[in-house]
Amino acid sequence: MGNTTMCSECSSMPFNVTKYFKIPIYSIVVAAGLPLNCLALWALVHQIKRSVVLSVYIMNLLLANVLQILTLPFWMYYSYHNHHWGLGGVMCVVVGLAFRTNFYAKNNFLCLIAMERYIGIVHPLKFHKLQTTQGAIRMCIFTWLLVGTLCAIGIGLQVEGSKAECCLDAFPLNYVFFKVATISFSFFIPLVLMGFFYFSILFELRKVASLERRVRRQIYGFVSLILASFFLLFIPFHVTSCYKYSFDILKKNVVDCSFEENMFIYSHVTVCLTTLGNILDPLLYILILKDIRIELISLLSFRARKTEILFTMEQQDLPPHTTTGQMQDQTGTQEGIH
Repeated sequence: MGNTTMCSECSSMPFNVTKYFKIPIYSIVVAAGLPLNCLALWALVHQIKRSVVLSVYIMNLLLANVLQILTLPFWMYYSYHNHHWGLGGVMCVVVGLAFRTNFYAKNNFLCLIAMERYIGIVHPLKFHKLQTTQGAIRMCIFTWLLVGTLCAIGIGLQVEGSKAECCLDAFPLNYVFFKVATISFSFFIPLVLMGFFYFSILFELRKVASLERRVRRQIYGFVSLILASFFLLFIPFHVTSCYKYSFDILKKNVVDCSFEENMFIYSHVTVCLTTLGNILDPLLYILILKDIRIELISLLSFRARKTEILFTMEQQDLPPHTTTGQMQDQTGTQEGIH
């Protein structure tokens, strides 16, 4: 079946199947996710100037989304060619490192966003001095460096001794041990912390008697949506990965082709599922900041007004450098003549 023996010891690995679901899903993520994240980043730039701590974390989350989206065309190419990587080993490492670093960095930024909301709502005075833009920037830099280092080590272990035609499809035992050792930091700790932060927020809001029922219901629904999207998009991949790694450790160097073939499809389907977060993140987290929604509306309204003015100028054969006031004066004159 397709590229059968090049990237695996098993002779019937379904390498020619992933293109049928990866290319459509990744195409949707690129087409919808890239403009959404860029639009959100555009609005967030103004929030950074106002020293909004939450904006720093959301901006890094969106930046991770954009960088990961930019790697998806390479994986579409790889799937289309039945997992035959013809772009060279260096490009494989670069694309793989970019994809994984942003994949795991997002988990940590999601956790930092939840932490910031927890501190701001549950302990607004106790940790007020810690909520600074500079502190948030340092935390983000530390996150990028730590996640990037761990991903670089993992990819180094994975590509060692692998075939040049494959790109991160091999799972040597030393890489499996490394993934098991680091999966707590990359997923389970952020998962537990996110759950703690958001459930603490909901519990704290129950104490606020003055909070309107409508507002309370909106907050509950919003938090539930964040947690549900995180669980549904990320847990299937990590559960599948843990199951595969546990089986590999128990079997050691014994290859079970039936198991490998089944897990191959499950792993790639769940990876596709995680990329849908690149569409949901800008929609969900921009709703957190009312100022950003206002900023987006303002920016889009300005663009629409500018387009309307330019269109009117073209209709009246006015020079492009004519000001709005001059255009209005000339319009008034024309109305008087008629």
